[in-house]
Amino acid sequence: MSSAYQDALAFYEIEGAHPGGMALTKKLLRNEKISTHTRVLDAGCGTGQTSSYLAKAFSCIVYAVDNHPEMIRTANRKFLDEQLSVKVLKANIERLPFPEDSFDYVIAESSTIFTRIPKTLQEYFRVLKPGGVLLTVDLTAEQALSKKEKAEIKDFYQMGDIFTQQEWMNAFKIAGFQSVEMIKANSVFEELEEGEYEEPASIKKSDPEMDEVMEAHQKLILSYGDKLGYRVFRAIKK
Repeated sequence: MSSAYQDALAFYEIEGAHPGGMALTKKLLRNEKISTHTRVLDAGCGTGQTSSYLAKAFSCIVYAVDNHPEMIRTANRKFLDEQLSVKVLKANIERLPFPEDSFDYVIAESSTIFTRIPKTLQEYFRVLKPGGVLLTVDLTAEQALSKKEKAEIKDFYQMGDIFTQQEWMNAFKIAGFQSVEMIKANSVFEELEEGEYEEPASIKKSDPEMDEVMEAHQKLILSYGDKLGYRVFRAIKK
């Protein structure tokens, strides 16, 4: 299978692919103090759904960054259609093109896991202002995975690593974050049982190879439904 999961998401222009979808995003952002002067980085913006919501709901200053050219094209088209002044950049979130102390918030939804996590967390810390907040939603191992299990998941999703909750917490501290709070946790099966899983919008186009990728994704996620989940972390740069 030559196409990657990220390519399939981009091809189908899937929005809200992160756990909890936009319902979770809106719930998280309601608790934050975001104003018209707040500078927010959407790190790994995908199709631009969260950036669009931020700009419309809070009229804040939004920068959207992604490394996938199709994601960037889709996001740019969305912002143009919606007449939003979101600033879009194609960049690797391991090497953010911003000076130190640039943002009040960094939002990262199912993006950090696809990078070298320690390097990316250091970049989030670097570009946040003192007192700035990092909000992340990302894949987490509910228990230590065997080498074979971890290899299967990493190979399919082209991930660098899969952290347990404690490994995430340690990585935040190493990156420089002194205040880290885990504000939500669910396994895949728990999310399904609670009815909180939000299906992405219906797919309007098809391609045999991309269809195969998405079917493999669904099977893999369900086969590890008790061993994989997600965590929402809120970390502050002191």
